Amino acid sequence: MVVKPVVLLGAAVHTRNNKPGQDYDWFIKVGDMQLFENMDKIYRVALRDIGGEVPRLAVLIDGQRVGFLMGELPSPRMDHSNRVIYDTLYLEFDTQYQRSVLHAAAVLLLCSKNTYKPHEQHFTDYAEMLFQTAPGTHLPPIKLPVVHKQPNFNLEPINTKKLALFSNPENRNRCARYLINFDYKNNNTNNTFSFVSTGRVSLEKCQQIADLNDECVLLTLSSEVQSEQNLKKGQLSRFKRILKLT
Repeated sequence: MVVKPVVLLGAAVHTRNNKPGQDYDWFIKVGDMQLFENMDKIYRVALRDIGGEVPRLAVLIDGQRVGFLMGELPSPRMDHSNRVIYDTLYLEFDTQYQRSVLHAAAVLLLCSKNTYKPHEQHFTDYAEMLFQTAPGTHLPPIKLPVVHKQPNFNLEPINTKKLALFSNPENRNRCARYLINFDYKNNNTNNTFSFVSTGRVSLEKCQQIADLNDECVLLTLSSEVQSEQNLKKGQLSRFKRILKLT
């Protein structure tokens, strides 16, 4: 696994303690996090308690900040009912590290099930380190994976500014290519951009994420998204009318 140390502005961990009566919550919030509230909205709509074995991650770019979230990280801790406690790790960076964050997301999308595990463990270890560390501790750099396997450039590129795709290997490959080549500055520095890879999230919830951002690409396992869905306002309602007619 090839990695690159990157400096953090802030970090948060959504997990739970092993004591009875303590449910999941953001137990750790450290540093300066300007995008946290918006990423938390994305998390609650599209990444929390979602089934399906796919990478659970999100990227949010807004102004001079980049947020990265990775969910469903199995911690070494067990709750009071002897069930595994899962972590969600949120990291926030200065925009100078945008390329590193987008490339890290691309790496995770290109992983096979087996090669994903070491990355999953890597981020789990960082989340657990934060959870176990005393408040006020300095944030150490995070080591982000570096692209060493290129996507398939023969696949159709992604051009639509608001799009939902079914999360199969081909579309994950297309999204990895999109992220590797994404240039936020050339698109529009006043826009917000998000990328989300998640499980069985309905088309309606995909639309909710699209409404939060100027540009977005979402990968979902929902059966409603067997073909590409344009999430630009008005396009989804048209799709629903077509479904009713058929």
